[in-house]
Amino acid sequence: MTAETTRPALSRAGVAVAALRVIDTEGLSKLSMRRLGAALGIEAMSVYHYVSSKDDLLDAVLEQLYGEIELPQVAEDDWEAAIRRGLRSFHDVLVRHPAAVELFTSRPARSETGLRVLVWAHGRFRAVGLDDRAAREALHFAVSFVMGHVATELGNLGQPDELVIAPELLADPDIGAFVAMTQVDDAEAMFDSGIEAVVHGLRAGWKLP
Repeated sequence: MTAETTRPALSRAGVAVAALRVIDTEGLSKLSMRRLGAALGIEAMSVYHYVSSKDDLLDAVLEQLYGEIELPQVAEDDWEAAIRRGLRSFHDVLVRHPAAVELFTSRPARSETGLRVLVWAHGRFRAVGLDDRAAREALHFAVSFVMGHVATELGNLGQPDELVIAPELLADPDIGAFVAMTQVDDAEAMFDSGIEAVVHGLRAGWKLP
């Protein structure tokens, strides 16, 4: 019996999981059909049995990421808990997968999994009492906040010890005080404060520009 016949059957989802593992460990730029095939133990051309192209592969990875977002099971009218917990779950997915921000911002949701997550999220903002347009604007703002926060968190907010500022700049009272303040920032606490700001704005009545 050959290794080919004993290898577990693959699927589109399994290929996406393997691709996401490559992206997590080596970066999005390192993902290729050849690299993915090696990770799966198959020829690069065999990957095309499960995805039609590199573009389709990235769509499959994005679907996998949407699937990791846990949609809280709360009462329909408990929009505050739903939004807090939903945005927190989205945050956690982005932190687990550093390339996820780029994938979410560069690719539209095309899969049923992704679209159902977005429909659920839009419904929770509609539950606040907003019309369709206002709910869409509020959801966009909240999602943009989460992605922006995570991009900063992964970039430098959580690594203050690596911040190197020229001594002559630190000698400036305003700059020195600001740098000292940022070096004690708690990324989790800042995220929670941002979520509360979103909820407070919704509770007070969302206003479009």
